[in-house]
Amino acid sequence: MPESEPPSSSPNLRTRPVRSRSWSFRLAAVAVGLSPLVIAEIALRVFGVAAPASGTDPLAGFNRQLRLFERAGDRYQVIRSREPFFQPQNFAAVKPTNGFRIFSFGGSTVYGHPYLADTSFPKWLELELAATHPNRRVESVNCGGISYASYRLAPIVREVLAYQPDLIVLAMGHNDFLEDRTYQPLKSRSGARRWWEDRLNKLRIIALIRSFFVHPTRDQSMSASPQGKEQLPAEVSARLDQPTGYASYHRDDAWREQVTAQFGDSFRAMIAACRAAKVPVLVVALGSNLRDCPPFKSEHRAGLSAQDELRWQVAFDAGTAVEKRDLNAALSHYQSAAAIDDQHALLAFRMARVHDRLGHTNEARELFLRAKELDVCPLRMIEEVYELQHQIAKETQAPVVDARRATEARSPQGIPGHDEFLDHVHPTVAGHQRIAQAIAAKLAVAGLIETGEPWPLAVRRGAYRDHLRTLPTSYFPNGHRRVEWLEKWAKRERLREETAPMDAHGFLHLGFRLLDLGEESEAWDACRAAIKLRPESLADLMQHADELADQGRPEAAAALMRRLAEMTGDAELRRRIEVTAARYLER
Repeated sequence: MPESEPPSSSPNLRTRPVRSRSWSFRLAAVAVGLSPLVIAEIALRVFGVAAPASGTDPLAGFNRQLRLFERAGDRYQVIRSREPFFQPQNFAAVKPTNGFRIFSFGGSTVYGHPYLADTSFPKWLELELAATHPNRRVESVNCGGISYASYRLAPIVREVLAYQPDLIVLAMGHNDFLEDRTYQPLKSRSGARRWWEDRLNKLRIIALIRSFFVHPTRDQSMSASPQGKEQLPAEVSARLDQPTGYASYHRDDAWREQVTAQFGDSFRAMIAACRAAKVPVLVVALGSNLRDCPPFKSEHRAGLSAQDELRWQVAFDAGTAVEKRDLNAALSHYQSAAAIDDQHALLAFRMARVHDRLGHTNEARELFLRAKELDVCPLRMIEEVYELQHQIAKETQAPVVDARRATEARSPQGIPGHDEFLDHVHPTVAGHQRIAQAIAAKLAVAGLIETGEPWPLAVRRGAYRDHLRTLPTSYFPNGHRRVEWLEKWAKRERLREETAPMDAHGFLHLGFRLLDLGEESEAWDACRAAIKLRPESLADLMQHADELADQGRPEAAAALMRRLAEMTGDAELRRRIEVTAARYLER
């Protein structure tokens, strides 16, 4: 019997080492292929080249791995890649023993738009507290982010709690609806994609490659020339010209409720984080322009037939045709249109404007508010968000500075316009100063800072004047340019007719706005028109000159008074006006 052969090895056993070696070779090949990138990344880190923080942020602040501040020597400063959205700010790395450190959060209002941080309320608050508390080292840090919604500010609030703040100020609510449409592609990324993109964008080799294609600027609306003078870019990106602009906005009640609820969650989370860190919070409830800001986008009610829409348009056009010469007839036509469709925001604004000119204060205010609420592109804080802020502040016992109610109390008939706002939501310089003064007063009442020394008006005027004189001569005209860019970005030129003054008050408020923007020649044309239509406007302008002096702008106040002196035929009044103008310059 032949000797049996040894059993042969199993095929699986024979191929396993081969496959194992095959995978090893593949992994080794990948490692060899990636090694130049790894070596390059290590070299960039060793030599401090192409730090991600020094370039632009491709995720527009949605990268939650990226902080707002970085340490630079003995100070913390805003990371350069965040500066297109945030102001350059810095504060001491080691907090002084007598320090009082404030971080203010919000959108472009806190940022200071259309100006910069130098005239926003956090800066005026710093000057106010430093003057009334000379024994304290006050640091007021501006954390206003352009187009930043509340939930995107929440991680930064948590970040700054590590920097020993004595107070967090929350002033937000205008941007949540803007951002939800504008940044929808970034916000809708999957969790896995967000994770990978966040980490890839932390690599220096990625930042180096990007630097060859993107040239960062310190400010999208202003950069510095080698001589240190402000230079304005030739064009700005017209965001509302893109697919995520006006076309993406439609009446959507479910979306409105969702965004409002999201705001509430973020607002509560920020206050909860501060309370957990035992840091006081103060809420500023912001206002908006009602009288001189038509809605950004209007839509007809759902289900309106083509025939009814035509009837509506005929009535609307009839009102338009007669409004300048017959207010009652115009109102009748507009009311006929409202009987067909009362959901059109621009119609509500037109009716409010007519009631306003007829002296129907209650009806005008109600319809101006309705026009804001019906705006399909809600770039002004809606009532639900305003009320939610107060509700959450009450629940958490956070003190509130109600800037909206304050502006309404100062405005004629309680309807704010260009007397308080430079555009749809951004306060005048005086408005920012008053917010700062109200915050300082609230801090003392709430026991969040010890009672300070008095700051007489004359001394405050001098301090404001000295601060404003540190700014370049182009500061206010550049603000005017930014307002014009915003109007172009929002296609406001197509609604220019809606904001054209129709009476003395309209010209007067336009004059106030242009004076704030440093356009004295254009302002005087508007003021002269106001006086021509209503001679009593002269007294209003004299009062405004005094307010300009209070703002720290005595030269502008004196120039306005000299213009007024030229217009009056009363010799004694002219003499008193000229004396007042001279006194402004002596202070």
